[in-house]
Amino acid sequence: MADTVIIDAVEFLFCLILFSIISKRIKLPYIGLIIISAGIALYTIGPEPSLFGIFLATGWHLLSVGVGIIFPVEEL
Repeated sequence: MADTVIIDAVEFLFCLILFSIISKRIKLPYIGLIIISAGIALYTIGPEPSLFGIFLATGWHLLSVGVGIIFPVEEL
């Protein structure tokens, strides 16, 4: 039982870090496709650590970009 929890945590962190890096390098429409497909897969399959890591990382990137567009920060 404890082995499964550790494996799930490592799987989640791996996908979170990997897709945090990947989402900064690809265009926004593709990120939208990734988050929508991960959301649909989470809904149909159920709780899955890797899908949740993908969903969280791409969603965080979309939120960051959206806030940057709505509230632009001027460089000092």
